[in-house]
Amino acid sequence: KITIMKKFGIIMMFVAMFATTSCSSLTGATDTAAVTSGAACGRALIALNNSKKAGTLAITNPTDLSNMLIVINAYNGLKTNKENANYKKSFTTGMVTGGNNLINQATATTITNNLLNATGLDGVNTNNITQKAQTVGTIIQLLGALK
Repeated sequence: KITIMKKFGIIMMFVAMFATTSCSSLTGATDTAAVTSGAACGRALIALNNSKKAGTLAITNPTDLSNMLIVINAYNGLKTNKENANYKKSFTTGMVTGGNNLINQATATTITNNLLNATGLDGVNTNNITQKAQTVGTIIQLLGALK
């Protein structure tokens, strides 16, 4: 005799297996660290774009600062893996996922390429971000793709 909770658990397991299989087979994204980084970057960019639209984007705002650091960490991961096509593809796929239907594949590809070519994020970290004036300008340039 199977309880309702066991039935529910079995159904959820099949749903999860199907979702995982269908997503990975459709996108070809196999680097889970890159997908995770891209998703976090997508969420951070959406939040930063919302701050920009509200006219409140500032490096002194703790939420914006946190989101900028997420983008910088994503940038660092991309730079480290710039020759790894699977990493870039997986990162871009993650960005679409994290973009909450506001970032599509084409936009994510543009942002990924812009991140790889960004110059204002080199050497920026938690300890020195507030002294790096070019950081906010670089982030705003990245947000230009989210129109």
